[in-house]
Amino acid sequence: MILKLSLDLPEDVHFVPLIRQFGRGLLEFLMVVHADISDVETIITELASNVIRHAHSENGRFNIVLEFYADRVLISVIDTGDGFSFRDIPEVGTVRPDFGGGQRYGGFGLPMLDALSDHLDFRRTDPHGTTVCADKHLQYANQHDADKSEAMNQKGVMATVSAV
Repeated sequence: MILKLSLDLPEDVHFVPLIRQFGRGLLEFLMVVHADISDVETIITELASNVIRHAHSENGRFNIVLEFYADRVLISVIDTGDGFSFRDIPEVGTVRPDFGGGQRYGGFGLPMLDALSDHLDFRRTDPHGTTVCADKHLQYANQHDADKSEAMNQKGVMATVSAV
């Protein structure tokens, strides 16, 4: 593993750009192709936004873990909210509540996550909530950059950050 970053954050939309920037910065440093960087940013944004919009965790917080490997990034979002069932999700394109009490047409996020991720998994978080894991395989601009990332993968770093 190159880097494991665990963030404990409030369910607040203002933290989404921070999470995106962490992911983008490391992937750019590693010289991952731009299409994969964009996909990872979109996955992070959608997963974090879903938690903020829908989870309603008891403590108003969620955890996001970004695990960077030479060949992939694993994004896990863990909440202790209400949880959900796929059968209870309204149809794609229907009106739903939005941030600030507004309304929006929604339901496009889960199909998009499925399309951008190489593997997507939803699990119940005990005793409440949901854990979502998205796995995205990475490509590099050239073999030299891939080899550098593989060398970093052998050393590994872990960081934990909490936002108050």
